[in-house]
Amino acid sequence: MRVLILTGPDNEGQRAVSRALKFAFASRGDSCLVIDALALLGQHPTLSQAYTMQQEALDTPRGFAFLSANGSFIRDGKRRSAVYEVNARYAEHLCILLREGEFDAVLCLHRYPAEAVSYIRNTLAFSARCCFLSCDFACMPFLEETRLDHYFIAHEGFIKPYTTRGIAEKKLISAGIPLPADWFCTEERADARALLNLPQNMPCYFVPYAVDPTATVDALLMRIRGEDGRVCVISPDGAPPRSPFVARYAGDIRVTVLAPEDPLPLYCAACDVMLTAPAGALSATAAVCGMPLVHLPSADPFEAQTAFFFSSRGMSLAGRDADACADLAITLAKDGTARAAMSAAQKQACIPDAAQRVVRFLHEGRL
Repeated sequence: MRVLILTGPDNEGQRAVSRALKFAFASRGDSCLVIDALALLGQHPTLSQAYTMQQEALDTPRGFAFLSANGSFIRDGKRRSAVYEVNARYAEHLCILLREGEFDAVLCLHRYPAEAVSYIRNTLAFSARCCFLSCDFACMPFLEETRLDHYFIAHEGFIKPYTTRGIAEKKLISAGIPLPADWFCTEERADARALLNLPQNMPCYFVPYAVDPTATVDALLMRIRGEDGRVCVISPDGAPPRSPFVARYAGDIRVTVLAPEDPLPLYCAACDVMLTAPAGALSATAAVCGMPLVHLPSADPFEAQTAFFFSSRGMSLAGRDADACADLAITLAKDGTARAAMSAAQKQACIPDAAQRVVRFLHEGRL
C-alpha cells in the first residue's frame, strides 16, 4: 500500500501522529509519504503566503469552496486576495501530487487538507481512499463540508456530535490518537529518577507544553515549600546559553529546564503529575501512561474541548488560570487515592494501539 499523509502547518502533535502512522505502515511493508501543508505552496513560499496558510486560510476553510479543483478560477488567474492565492497554489500542487502519486490511501490530519481533497475529488479521478484522522479529542468544524470515505476519531463519545453535523455514522471510526513509540518509557518511576538524578522522596511536576510556561512554573514555585519539590519544564525559547527562560531559573535548584533533545519520556516517567495545555497528543500520552494530569488554560477551541472531555470523565483536572492549576497539581501529587482513580479512568478510555488500528482498518476493514 502507498499512503499519503497530509498535515497542517507547524503542529507538533500532528508531526508526532504522522510519525506513529508512518512506522505502523512501514511495519506492514507499506510506503508512506508525509507532506506538510506549507510544502504544497512550493519550495520557497513567501512570508505572506506562509502567514496566510497558518492564520487566515486555516481559520476559514470555506474559502476553498470557490475552487473547482484546478478549474477556471486557477486557469483565469483570478486570485483576488492572499487567501485565494494560497488556496489556488495549494490546490494546483496537491492535484499534481494526487494525480501522479498513485496512492492507495490519503490521510488528512487537519481540516484544511481534508477540505482541499474533498473539492479536488469533484473533478480529479483517483482511486485512493481519502480519510480524516482527528489529532484532538474534539469535534472539528467544517468537516461536514468534506466528502471523505472514513473519519477516524479519538473516542466513540464524538460519534453523536459528528452525526449531528451530518456525517454518516458508518463513516466514523473510533480509533484513538496514534502516538509514536519514542514518546514512551518503560522505566519505573524510582529507576527513572535515579537515572535523571531527581530526588526520590518529593513530588516532581512535568510541564511539557504551556501557553505561558513562566506563569506555570512561577505558580508552582510559589506553592512548593522550601526545596520540597521539583519542576521539570521544556524550554519554550531554545537551549542555553541564549535562552532567557533558562537564565531565569538557572539559580533555582527546584527547576530543571529541558531541551527538546533531552530524554523527555524518561522525565515523564519520573514525575508524579503532568501539567500541560490540553493538546490532543500530549493528553493521550498521559492517558496511555496512566499519568495524573492537570490541564492548563488554553484559548484554542479544540484544546478546550479536549480539556472538557478529560475532566468530565475524571481523566484530568483543569484550572481557570496558572495559580488554580498549581493548586490542583500540588494537591493531586499528595493524594495517592485521587491519582490512582484518575489513572484508572484514563486506562478505561485510552487506546494505546491507535496507529496499528488505523493501519489494520485500511488493510483489512476492521480495527
